[in-house]
Amino acid sequence: MDTKEITFLFQGVVDKPLVRDSFAAVRRYFPASRIILSTWTTADVEGLDYDELVLCEDPGFFYYSDQPGEKANNVNRQIVGNRAGLERVETPFCFRMRTDFMLTGNDFLSFFDAFPKRDEAYALFSHKLLACSYFSRNPRSRLHFPFHPSDLAFFGLTDDIRRLYDVPLMTEEEALWDTGSRRYNRYTPEQHIFVNALRRSGHVVPCTCYNDGNEAAASATERYFASNFVFLSFDQFNIKPSKPTFFMKVHPNSFMTCYTHNEWIELYRDHVDPRAVVPAHDGEREMIDRYYRPYKVCRLIGNMISLPFKSKAKRRAIRTGVLEFFLMPR
Repeated sequence: MDTKEITFLFQGVVDKPLVRDSFAAVRRYFPASRIILSTWTTADVEGLDYDELVLCEDPGFFYYSDQPGEKANNVNRQIVGNRAGLERVETPFCFRMRTDFMLTGNDFLSFFDAFPKRDEAYALFSHKLLACSYFSRNPRSRLHFPFHPSDLAFFGLTDDIRRLYDVPLMTEEEALWDTGSRRYNRYTPEQHIFVNALRRSGHVVPCTCYNDGNEAAASATERYFASNFVFLSFDQFNIKPSKPTFFMKVHPNSFMTCYTHNEWIELYRDHVDPRAVVPAHDGEREMIDRYYRPYKVCRLIGNMISLPFKSKAKRRAIRTGVLEFFLMPR
């Protein structure tokens, strides 16, 4: 693959020192590739080494629920920012990534054609996209979140990534969906994008809301994941997060409900290519399990310290602070 045919699209808020280093990494590993930065009109971008700048009006966000202290759901920002950036991509291939991640190499290219088979009945794209294992939820895990591929980064054909983001914005009605017990977003950002992309292409999606873990939804998720993505660890994808939120050692609980690369190969073998060989040793899963034990201890400490506080946001901040203090790599 000629690297002149690849554009790197960075989308999100601008932390100048971080973004400057991210762009420098692209210049190092892909000197012939273009860089497009898609961000908001209020961003300070002076002095950054991009080839093209796309400035968008901020569409705002919804909270995940109407409960006090809830987190923000930025799905509409992601859709608007990525669609605007993708309109300016002129190369056949695109690496779309968040502005808070950095490229660490170019070995990920070896995975692009490594798993070519698919079930055409479940194919959304013309070629599989590379995506992160982290946040690609296993619908048979304790969370039961179907149709939830990671949205941290994608590499593939530009038209396929455009197809993924050619979806409607989340409405206020969907943001305050009545689940029967409380009002909550109908889908997570990852689900909203993937479910709507599938429906727009004529696929029937048996998933009414974010935690609709029925058997049809779980089975269909596995088949769509096997036929449309290749899930990679951060190391395999050559990307590095900047926030502790994405550090396995700090938050192994989040990784536990996601696929590993080897577990994705199992899906590929079971649903697409029976000849695929699944490695006997899954070092990624073993690492998640190993990190989980000290995490549980620190989480218990954080829960005890945060008990006197009524604010949900304050309790969450205290728990996160404890985890990062004890578990952050030194």
